[in-house]
Amino acid sequence: MKSIVCSAAAVLVIMLCLGVVNASGPIAVYALVDRVTFEPSADKPERIRISGVFITAEERSDVYSAPQRGYLYFGLPRDNEELARREWADLKSVVGTRQVVGLGSSWHTKVRVWKPDEEAKSPDSYPMGNGLVKINPEQPRARALLDYRDR
Repeated sequence: MKSIVCSAAAVLVIMLCLGVVNASGPIAVYALVDRVTFEPSADKPERIRISGVFITAEERSDVYSAPQRGYLYFGLPRDNEELARREWADLKSVVGTRQVVGLGSSWHTKVRVWKPDEEAKSPDSYPMGNGLVKINPEQPRARALLDYRDR
């Protein structure tokens, strides 16, 4: 009887974990953040510019780019402003710490990395989905960002 209960519990845990993974999808962006700028002001930002080194997923996949230096430029999502601003504050808190973070879900968006000297014409949609996730430095994409030499 005990083994049946343990087996049922294990199956339930696996099903719950798979449900969570499938609901959010693969991370859209792995980021090593050097600087965060809020527009028009830090008090009530409507846009965010995140400078650093990034690895991005192709939309709706788990295929990723090579690390690339530049910046991300996002507008505040109107349907979840408060949560996005909290994530933006968390992004600001990791500036210069060498803590790699993941954000967004590739199931919902394609993220563009702007070249450092390129002017963004308009902000992209901020990728909600997985929230802001701290990534273990030994994870392969985190290691690629931390080892990136064109800093």
